[in-house]
Order: sequence, then structure tokens, then C-alpha cells
Amino acid sequence: MSILFDFIYLILSVLYLPALLFKGKRRIGIRQRFGIYPQNIKNALKVHDDFFWVHAVSVGEMKAAASLIAQLREYSPSLRFVISTITPTGNTIAKQIAAQEDIVIYFPFDLSFIVKKILALVNPKMLLIMETELWPNMIRIAGKKNIPVVIANGRISDGAYPKYKRFSFIFSPIIKKINFLCMQSEKDAQRIIDLGANPRNVKSVGNVKFDQIQQTEAKELPELKTDINDLLIVAGSTHDNEEELLVRVFLTLKEKHKNIRLLIAPRHPHRAIDIEKVISEYGLSSKFVSRIMQNGLQIMPEDVLVLDIMGVLSGVYKSADIVFIGGSLVKRGGQNPIEPALCLKPIIFGKYMYNFHDIEKMFLSANAAVTVDNEEALIQALDELICDKGKRDILAKNAKDLVLKNQGSVKRIINLLIENKLIVK
Repeated sequence: MSILFDFIYLILSVLYLPALLFKGKRRIGIRQRFGIYPQNIKNALKVHDDFFWVHAVSVGEMKAAASLIAQLREYSPSLRFVISTITPTGNTIAKQIAAQEDIVIYFPFDLSFIVKKILALVNPKMLLIMETELWPNMIRIAGKKNIPVVIANGRISDGAYPKYKRFSFIFSPIIKKINFLCMQSEKDAQRIIDLGANPRNVKSVGNVKFDQIQQTEAKELPELKTDINDLLIVAGSTHDNEEELLVRVFLTLKEKHKNIRLLIAPRHPHRAIDIEKVISEYGLSSKFVSRIMQNGLQIMPEDVLVLDIMGVLSGVYKSADIVFIGGSLVKRGGQNPIEPALCLKPIIFGKYMYNFHDIEKMFLSANAAVTVDNEEALIQALDELICDKGKRDILAKNAKDLVLKNQGSVKRIINLLIENKLIVK
């Protein structure tokens, strides 16, 4: 089977090669993905032989993993973690989560000869994979080495399920090798069983992202308002083509509401320069948050702020009066609204929240967010919230109450690990 998995992975790698070669950010960590780790990481791995390996593909999954790692530490303070990711942004978050004796790496390419080398080097007590990242060689070889594999916060989306079914001859044997699959919902649990999982190994535990912890900001943010009466709209985790729409919306609202401010926090901070150009094309000035922090620049009332650094979005949300969830008015599937909800903020998102469909439904059913279909609807929704503080307060309270009500998934996962003697004090 390893030959088949290697062949499939090599074909996919060839298709991925252009993006790897021509997008510099994708090349970050490439040596580690081939199993070539710096000496300091090798030395650290030799010092201890009791690491738990937690893998989360990118930022959202890594933030969810943070609460799981924190509660695992609380139960067993001696635990040490190898924390892996695939993206540079995820790697940045992982380093913020990691304790001094933890190790942060890039997840290796799923080729059998690389995986065997890395598993021999790390030799973890357990491999815990966030969401449903099914890496055939990693899971298969871990099983051969008697390393327990656990899926945490697993889900099978409506879009992914037919594809998994179509290629069940590949995925079913791998799913059977996973020791425990902790799924977000009963629907996800049934789907993974239909794909071949042993029902005894499948648990519906809820969504770990509701247990997301509010990050302690490593850097102190500047004051993001010029006046006590300013009202700050934060557009978090935005994508290409969305920022221009937001600038147009801001310009329209600014004609009526002189005291509003806009902060754009792109999903990928390296895009800040492109966003600066867009803002300039509409006759507005902009300032990068990093430059304000470094140089003590004065914020002017006409400035649009652009967040160009990682790891401070939670602090920015705390300063917001209204939050728009990026990736939801363009077809990117949206982002997780739980973080601003925990910060007690009224939330607006667009119609493309398909990556968070269940959470979207929960927020709308609880009157904990407002959804809009297009630019005009966003203008109207923002105008209503700007004018009505009472409505802002109700939305914010409902959002935070919803999150608190649905917490507990992490505790259920840890209890499962304790019951099956996968962790000890």
C-alpha cells in the first residue's frame, strides 16, 4: 500500500509544484517538510523521549489546538509537545502556544521514506491530529510502530463527503487504523463510520473551537481610535477582492457617520502592501499597525488601519465596536466567528460561510450574528448597528452566551484519553 500512497502523493505534488516554486511564502519550511531539521531540533528531540505530537494544518486549527494543549498540560504538567503545522502563519501561532521544552516543526510530506525517518526521530507517545487530516502514510506507519493516532475535532463537510465516498477504497483502510475519532457532531460521526471507522472508536464530542482560549497578546497594541467617540469596525481575516469592497462600504458610511474607523486584518499579513495600494486608489490614507507600534506614528481620522503582523488579532477584536468576518463575501468559506464572540462583539458575516456551516447556523439561530448577501446589504447592516448600540449589545451578549454554552469538547476528549490510558498524570 505504501507504494500506492507514495505514487498518489507524488502525482499531487507535481500538480502543486508551480505554487511551491512561484509563491515564496509556500517555500518557508520546505526543508523540514522533506525531513531535514536543524541540529537544535534534533538535539532537543534526543533529550526527551515522551513527546505528544499535535498536528494542526493552519491558523484556525492551531488556535483550536491551543485549548487542547493547555488543558492537557493542566492535567499532566510534565507533558511535552511536538507541535506541527503546514503553513507559515500556523507556524507563527504554534510558536506562541509552545512552552519552553516544546518543539515546533513543519509537518513532513506524506511520503513513506520521509515519514519513517521523522517518526523514528520524534517517536511520539501519541499522534493527535486536529480536524480530519487523513495522511495515509503517517497514520499507517504510526500504527505499525504502535503509536496511537487520535483525530480531534473531526468533521466531514458536505462538500468533502462525496469525494471521500468516491475514494473510499483509499481512505477506508486508513480510517480503520485510527484509534479514536472525536468528531464535532453526530452527523460527522455517522459519516466517518460510513467511510469505514469502527463505531466503537468514534465519539461525538462537540466542536473544540468553542473552547478556544483568548490569546495573551505578546505585543501591546497602540490606541486604535483617535477620539473617545470613535467607532471601530474591524474586518478580520479578509481575502483578495474583499478589501476593495470593504473600502467602498467604508467610504459610503463615512459620508453619514464621521466618527467611524476601519481596520482591515488580512488573513495573510504579507498582503498588507497590496491592500495599502487599494486604499490609496480610493483616495484614502492608510497606516500599518506595525509601523504605528514601532515608530509611534499618530493615527489620523482619515486613516484606514491595516494589520500587517500575526498574533495580535484577538487584541484588535477587543478594541472593536463591530466585527466583520472575512472570507465570507467572497467564495473562501468564511472564518471562525468564535474569537470575536468571546471578546463580546457584534458580528456580521457574508453568505459564503460554508467552511463553518454548522457554526453559522448556530449563530444565526441564536440571534448572535447578522448575515448579508452583498455590498449593499453590508452597508445597511453596518448602518443599523452604528446607529443602534442596543442592538450591538444584544448581538454581542448572545454571541458570547452561545460560545460559553457550547464549551466542553476539550474536556470530553481528554476524559476519553484518560479512560483509555493514553495519558497519565
